[in-house]
Amino acid sequence: MFRPWRSFPTMVVSGLLLGILTGGSPYYPGQVATIALVVAMTLALTEIRLEGVSVRTELRAFSHAFVWNYVVLAGIILVIAWLTADADLRSGWIVMAAVPSAIAVIPLTSIFRGNVRSALISSALLYIAALVLVPAITLSFAGFAVPPSEIALQTFLQIGVPLLASRAIVRVPAIERWRPVGVNLSFFVLVTMVAGANRNAFADPGLVLTLSGAAFARTFGIGLAVLGLAIVTHRNREDCIAWTLFASFKNLGLCALLALSLFGFRAAVPAIVALFFEIAWIVSLQRLLRAKAGSGVRHRTT
Repeated sequence: MFRPWRSFPTMVVSGLLLGILTGGSPYYPGQVATIALVVAMTLALTEIRLEGVSVRTELRAFSHAFVWNYVVLAGIILVIAWLTADADLRSGWIVMAAVPSAIAVIPLTSIFRGNVRSALISSALLYIAALVLVPAITLSFAGFAVPPSEIALQTFLQIGVPLLASRAIVRVPAIERWRPVGVNLSFFVLVTMVAGANRNAFADPGLVLTLSGAAFARTFGIGLAVLGLAIVTHRNREDCIAWTLFASFKNLGLCALLALSLFGFRAAVPAIVALFFEIAWIVSLQRLLRAKAGSGVRHRTT
């Protein structure tokens, strides 16, 4: 018997369609989406154990995450910004380059059976680095500096709170059994809220079409290239997952919020368009990882 709540791609696609068709929740969609992400994060973090952390191993993982997210991906986005003639849209791309990886990288790592502890530590370190990098990049390329306090608040809400909550429920016996379903349902709510709240951005088909090529390249293009590189160089499955996620996901919710507050609604449109490509990439990536699981992507052995 098919149980859709146990299928991550089904939940993501269903949430996307429902959000576009209905507009999501008319009441506090942003807050509902944030709560759904915090719940997904909390459940995903219950599978990690913080004892026995290897500093050398985690610094190695962070160095890869930093290079893929803040050197390669951010570099590609800055090139897109440089090629964009419209000043507001260019500012939106610059903010996208400046923000750190999506918090969703952590629960996605859990879903794809990667190293959740390394994803958490790398993400936390990226957000600490973002306290300096986000203001520096936006000031250097767009002329306005994002307040570091906003990044600090998001780090606490999206990483600190779920981590503390996960330690409180980690010993609940039912968590192990219901974690995948809980994460799937949380992503269903998250995608429904995000897609619904942003569907009006597609009122200008010409603008969306113009941005779609760049959004596809910075999501699917780099994601496929990095996954292919990881497979060709015979990286283990954990590295394949980490490299691909950090190379293709930015915190687009934070990006849209910062772009809107600094430059206006038009500057937030690149993040909104890219967000829909990231949702499609999530579904595609799980299928790609499943297909490659027995053909070149090896698991880490200990």
